[in-house]
Amino acid sequence: MTTQLTIADALAEEGMARATAASAPSAIDQLDRLIAQHAATGERFSANSIRSQLPEGLRPAAIGGRFREAARRGLIRPVDYVASTDPRTHSHPVRVWQGRAA
Repeated sequence: MTTQLTIADALAEEGMARATAASAPSAIDQLDRLIAQHAATGERFSANSIRSQLPEGLRPAAIGGRFREAARRGLIRPVDYVASTDPRTHSHPVRVWQGRAA
């Protein structure tokens, strides 16, 4: 069975893919490692949790895409939402994740 994306979901996926492609490959690798490290603890975390450790060369829109990719691979699962601590985002909701092993 195939899951069909809504137009909004497809556009969001495309935007995140473009942001990932526009980021430095080493920055994407570092972000993926950060997500994996936090997932391994079993504690809940979000982009807020790693914001101070985000590497240079990373497009902000790529962050959500990498979390979604980690979820697609089964590394993390969504558990909640919190307000963003990034002042540029005006407290919009960000997803809270937890490692699948927890």
